Amino acid sequence: MTRAVLGRAHGPFVGLRHYLARDRPLFLGRDEETEAVARAWTGHRLTVLHGDSGVGKTSLVRAGAAPALADQGYTVLPTGELRFDPVFPSAVLPAQNPYTRALLAVWSPDAFPTHVPGTSLIDFLRARTETDRYGRSRPVFAVLDQTELLLRRSHVPERWRKDFLEELFGALEACADLHLLVTVRSGHLDELRRLVDKREVEHAEVALGPFTPDTARSVVAGCLATVGSRIGPMEPGRLVEEARTVRTPDGHPDHRTKDVEPALVQLLGLTLWEEAAEQQTTLVPEDDTEIDRALTGRLAELLEESAAEHLVPPDVPQAWLRRLVVCGDRGPTGPSHVDPNGPLPLGIVHTLEDRRLVTTHTEGTTWVLRHPRLIRPLMGLAVSPYAQEMRAWGEEDRLSVAISARTRGEFVLSAEHSTQALRSRPASGPGTHALFTALSADLAFERGELRVAAEYYAEAARTRESVGEGAAVLRLLVAEARSRLLGGERASALNLVSAITGRVRGDPSLRAGIGQVLWLAGQPEAALDELEGALRGGGGVSEARRTRDEIRDVEAKEQTPQRHRWRG
Repeated sequence: MTRAVLGRAHGPFVGLRHYLARDRPLFLGRDEETEAVARAWTGHRLTVLHGDSGVGKTSLVRAGAAPALADQGYTVLPTGELRFDPVFPSAVLPAQNPYTRALLAVWSPDAFPTHVPGTSLIDFLRARTETDRYGRSRPVFAVLDQTELLLRRSHVPERWRKDFLEELFGALEACADLHLLVTVRSGHLDELRRLVDKREVEHAEVALGPFTPDTARSVVAGCLATVGSRIGPMEPGRLVEEARTVRTPDGHPDHRTKDVEPALVQLLGLTLWEEAAEQQTTLVPEDDTEIDRALTGRLAELLEESAAEHLVPPDVPQAWLRRLVVCGDRGPTGPSHVDPNGPLPLGIVHTLEDRRLVTTHTEGTTWVLRHPRLIRPLMGLAVSPYAQEMRAWGEEDRLSVAISARTRGEFVLSAEHSTQALRSRPASGPGTHALFTALSADLAFERGELRVAAEYYAEAARTRESVGEGAAVLRLLVAEARSRLLGGERASALNLVSAITGRVRGDPSLRAGIGQVLWLAGQPEAALDELEGALRGGGGVSEARRTRDEIRDVEAKEQTPQRHRWRG
């Protein structure tokens, strides 16, 4: 999520990143919750896991419930974040919902990008049907994580989100063996409930809350025990009390929170661990001022990265957060212009929420500081200059930011990051350069700038070809062909298709794309050949079947004699 907190994560604390299956020895304090989710997941077709940002929903699924079911022999599909991956150009099969393709890439990473693109959720799940030795169908357990991405206000086209959720619930109804677990933040729970109620899906809900102080102390002690006492004396209780104590901006204790937020424990623990490792001192400093200074530096990193991702000065998100504290400004976000003394662009607010710094109420219309413990360190940013020695942006960092922005619907921001990367010196390596170029092509295609998209796809194909990545070249050439055809360059498009045809026999998704291009170009017989080949090779490429049936319907209507109208 962040280079500042995630890139250097080490020792017993993971910072703000999610726990993964490999982190199970460090994933402590959630045994009861893991059992509750696993029980609901196995006993219901739909399970909704909800809680505030940073409470650990994703970690509970990835390091708790999913591995627990896998240990029992159940089929659990992989989990991950939805991302519009430019590895499969959107112009190859543009009619497929990009969220559907993104989810299938998560559920079946080994089959992406050759087989699952162009396949519906229902076809995919039906193809995954397994039986036990008695011939009974085995359940398939799947996850849609961070569903708030599809529910909160954003610039993502409404039809993409609506159609995807309709397809997802349709798959749940059609595939009796599917057990679906969705996670959602509390601020968007009511909206999700309305969607579930419309479908009348029998489901279970599991709420996830913060730690009790006793549980938090046990978690910290368990984490520290995994690495021994390599860095001086350690007192879990002191660290937990620091996480609970809320101070005024001038440093006086104000009150203690009843519960302890898991994300804050990890943020504080990682920050102090790194400070102790650097200074070879105790894990928790005796002076509260030292702790706040360390947290101020960490907040500076988070805000600098949030600002850099959105190409604004660091004081923009900082000023907005300070208003939440000083002025009690909890109103809705305003227009998209950047004004340090005014509303904050919605995309930056979502980034701050994803970094566990703010949380939403009433379905994303009001915001509050997520952790009151951070009030004093946050106010320290206003009086303490901070110049962080942050790791320079790497190619993978910027690519990840650009892809995430596109997935969130921030297309202009994604395009700007892609443009900056392509202009950077020294130039990116061939693979990364090709991905940025393909991303630029996808964005241009979705804007309707077809000739621009075609040139970008052609450039990406040349780059891939220079390093011998033949399969990637073919995908890009199919995307270029469709872009040129829709842009009025029919001859160029057909020349490309002619050069490609016969080279993609083992890639049903590409054969489906070629078939669609041929159909658009007025060559139905050649199109049917490719589409039938896609269906034989993939067994369930829904886009190929849909296009084939469309061609057959048109041909049947053309061959039907026109009936004479009866005249009275």
